[in-house]
Amino acid sequence: MDKMGFDFDFNLNFDFGGKEKKRLDFFDLCELAGYPRPFQKQIEMKDFLIKTQGVHLLLGSRGYGKTDYAVIMGSAEAILNNPNFKILLIAKELSRGQAIVKEVREVLVRAGVKFKNKSEVVLRTTGCVGKDPNMESLSVKSSGLRGRHPNLVIMEDPITPKDASEAERLAVKKTYEEVCKLTMNVGIVGQPVHKLDLYQALRDIVPTKLMKYGEIPELDPDIDAQRAAGVDEFSIQASYFLNIMDDLKMPFSLVKEVDFAAKETICWIDPSHKGRDYTAIVCGGRNLSDFVLTGFCFEKAWYDCTAELLEINKIMNISHTVIETNGLGDLPVNELRKQGMPCVGYNTTMNKYTKILNSAAFSPDLKLSRLNGLPPELARAQKIFIEQTKNYEYNSQHDDAPDATASLIVYIRGL
Repeated sequence: MDKMGFDFDFNLNFDFGGKEKKRLDFFDLCELAGYPRPFQKQIEMKDFLIKTQGVHLLLGSRGYGKTDYAVIMGSAEAILNNPNFKILLIAKELSRGQAIVKEVREVLVRAGVKFKNKSEVVLRTTGCVGKDPNMESLSVKSSGLRGRHPNLVIMEDPITPKDASEAERLAVKKTYEEVCKLTMNVGIVGQPVHKLDLYQALRDIVPTKLMKYGEIPELDPDIDAQRAAGVDEFSIQASYFLNIMDDLKMPFSLVKEVDFAAKETICWIDPSHKGRDYTAIVCGGRNLSDFVLTGFCFEKAWYDCTAELLEINKIMNISHTVIETNGLGDLPVNELRKQGMPCVGYNTTMNKYTKILNSAAFSPDLKLSRLNGLPPELARAQKIFIEQTKNYEYNSQHDDAPDATASLIVYIRGL
């Protein structure tokens, strides 16, 4: 120990006349480094990336600080607490990886850590032993992987929207396979880009932490404003909701048709006001392992559909009726009750596109009913419902049928 009493195990305990300085916690370290105080969810991301054993995947909404708090501050904290901890960073481009390593070095310098070397991109603290440094970076296509013995490999954004080509995806997969030969402690950080990328290949088969839009409301952008500005829905879903829409451009197109209805159903009514779009009615229920949907669309306001609603109520074995009351209040509920159709009102809050995409995950279990022998008015309404549902894609002119379908699925799952 030198004259200042510095403890070279880098536990940041200082001895000034016998008084011990309190060890830096993560909040202190972030403040010392000039980073805003982390949210709890950002700490969870950091702990998941650094502390989880084995191969693990961290997918987070854009703007949530995955690089700043999980990769940079997480790496700095790990090296600070263990001066012999070895991290190998794999980035898409070498320049980005080296910039991250430089930032980790700056954080450690501010925390009082000393280094054996002067390199800003190969970090070796005075407490580091062995041939491997505490941290350095390689690119995805680097050939210098062999012979290394890191405690943790971090693959940071190995696939990005700028290049998700087949060749790039294969290169990342090959690098991942080589990395797993060095250590099985591999943390992969990013956002899904392509339905066949590494993120999708590993998702849910290895420990996976998802930080979707809504997890840290303070950092969430105005999604509706982005949509209004013309930002592509596919980009929004990947960047913020961690969904890949490439194979969901027409999410219900492969739903099969049947000629029967469920024996008992729950009815959902998506009302049109003043006939500006369609009033959609869908009755859904289980039939063995399938969920059968019998739907109708009328190009008129809900209050002009009461006769049709009562007819549907007679044909279908409805145990429970729900009408969406967004912007309408209790008026439709009270009026339909007067007409002899008991129902309850329900306000939906989930974004329409998100709701439809989430419900599309159940497409393999869905069936669309095309009943025979219906009155002409109901037969036409049924045909419109089926066409709207199966032909739905983002920005379809009419989405009342798929919206009603998704709302019913969300409602029943909530039950």
